Amino acid sequence: MYLRQVQLRVRQSQEIYGRLSSWEEAKLVLIAVPWEGGVSFRRGTAKAPSLIRLVSRQVDYYRSEYPHLEAAGLFWAEPEKPFGGEGSPDLVYETQVLPYVEQWVEAALLAGKPFGIVGGDHSVPLGAHRKLQTYTTGYGVLHIDAHADLRPQYEGLVYSHATILHHALELPKVERAVAVGIRDWAQAEAERAHQLSPRLIVYEMRRLSQATLLGRPWSETVREIVSLLPEKVYLSLDADALEVGYVPNTGTPVPGGLRYEELFFLLESLRNSGRQLIGFDLCETGGQELDAIVSAHLLYRLCGLVLEAVG
Repeated sequence: MYLRQVQLRVRQSQEIYGRLSSWEEAKLVLIAVPWEGGVSFRRGTAKAPSLIRLVSRQVDYYRSEYPHLEAAGLFWAEPEKPFGGEGSPDLVYETQVLPYVEQWVEAALLAGKPFGIVGGDHSVPLGAHRKLQTYTTGYGVLHIDAHADLRPQYEGLVYSHATILHHALELPKVERAVAVGIRDWAQAEAERAHQLSPRLIVYEMRRLSQATLLGRPWSETVREIVSLLPEKVYLSLDADALEVGYVPNTGTPVPGGLRYEELFFLLESLRNSGRQLIGFDLCETGGQELDAIVSAHLLYRLCGLVLEAVG
């Protein structure tokens, strides 16, 4: 039923990066998920998808490293009405957010189009992982985040921004997860990560920074990270993985993160390794224009990364 509803609405894209593409001509599907029912500190990320789309015209569309990007059709899917209503955040998530994400991801997969999810809090990609169980033989997750997100529940919520990697690793087709940039997590999460090793490998930001300060080139560390991932990779990117000055209004800011070009050196190294990026999410952008413009640039480069990989 959900897939049929999507098929009836696939022509209802909205403009993004100065282009308005039909479903048929689009090369990539961007799925906006304005949900923040799983946040625990500062709100605003539900506003991020619409803000990113509105400020996207401020991005210059030429990228020398992605020659096909400027002409590529991008389909922007957005819910017809806000998520919410009666019931707990978990109930709203299960009955509204989860099926919405699942239906659009399935529509993209059936059409052979790559997809990216634009959140919203970091609970929102679970529907993508559930659909990928049917449409892939197995894949890895590159989880780039200030937080490990390994809690089975947080502050009474099963579908919290702090639980997404826990839920993903419960699914059988997730062969391995590599978490990068972690710098704020609970002892129970660290113990869980140890139990899951080597299926889960964690690169704490403190250790990454220390290695660089002691003379290890970032390129060498990146080569190691990429080598741990299987052929197919899903990228899960929380904006708070970046140094806090890039996205100062993110929901749970933590000092000491990745620099912007450090992040993209890692992501482009992943692409250059020949691995296939099967989908991505960008979550936890703050609900202010500064955060939105940073994420609009970031999202545009993510689109290029995916489109160049698929030719």
